[in-house]
Amino acid sequence: MSGPARPVRVALDLSATRLGRAGVARTALALADALDAHPDVDLVRIGLGPAPAPGGVSRRTLALRQDLAWHPRGARREAKARGADVLHEPLPRGPLAAGAPPVVVTVHDLAVVRHPETLSRWNRAYTRRTLRRIVAAATAIVAVSEDTAADLAAFAPEASARVRVIPNGVDSFWSADDPQPAPVDGPYVLAVGTPEPRKNLGRLAEAMRRRRTAGAAERLVLVGADGWGADGLPADDWIVRLGHVDDRALRALYRGAACVAVPSLHEGSGLPVLEAFAAGAPVVCARTGALPETAGDAAVLVEPLDPRSIAAGIDEAVARAHALVPLGRARAAEATWERAAALYAELYRSLV
Repeated sequence: MSGPARPVRVALDLSATRLGRAGVARTALALADALDAHPDVDLVRIGLGPAPAPGGVSRRTLALRQDLAWHPRGARREAKARGADVLHEPLPRGPLAAGAPPVVVTVHDLAVVRHPETLSRWNRAYTRRTLRRIVAAATAIVAVSEDTAADLAAFAPEASARVRVIPNGVDSFWSADDPQPAPVDGPYVLAVGTPEPRKNLGRLAEAMRRRRTAGAAERLVLVGADGWGADGLPADDWIVRLGHVDDRALRALYRGAACVAVPSLHEGSGLPVLEAFAAGAPVVCARTGALPETAGDAAVLVEPLDPRSIAAGIDEAVARAHALVPLGRARAAEATWERAAALYAELYRSLV
């Protein structure tokens, strides 16, 4: 009689954390912690290393080296050397051909396909040359929402049988008590994310200008670094750009916000929505992409191309905070990384 199966040894590629700690990097680190605690997974973290200074030549060189060498070949070579049963790439980068060990690729969104004009030239060019090959080579593909799964089905119908939906979680950190005050005084509306065109910050700023002209007191506070989509915003004193802040400061900012605005043109999930829910902030978000799927009935939905709709949505979210906050907290409580880790563990086991 055989004993219990050994844990699946999984090499999780964390190379994205060397280029920033937002978006994919944040979710990868949270998943790593949850997988570490799962009894059926023996986690090996690969791709780690020093983080170069943002904006410099060394950072651009590292990004190129990762895209041209590490993701296509190096990560699988390292996973094999570490005795991994499965290589997990937590973003749509990876080997360009099938091989061993099997590869799981997580796709957070297909904005680079649906809205290519909102991403960098390199991202567009690299994806155009590699994404179909990466999807074809992957043993399994994880979509973080039904919306992203539908985008994948349209982009690569032949891969649909290999797609599984596993939603992202939100760490309990965001709901924990902490007396730290926010680094800015209220009242303010908060927007969180790497500043890039699809975050729609220009229309958000226009919506805030309309509100202030009508007598609203809130300033607009922007959190996020290493992007390229905020340069065209006005230099008004009611727009506060904080850049990168640590997680305790961000949690305090969520809690102190009159509301959190996520008017993105497209998101495959919407991590700031879940973080804001967990921290107890009312949320207004776009009715596009996966944001309605993530928010459910706990946020005010708006048309992202219409600053008047965004302004009205912010007004509604501020006025209905007492009703929206408990709905958001309940929504966040259901979206745990432990649940995501269990679903990933089941997927890994099916591949070995």
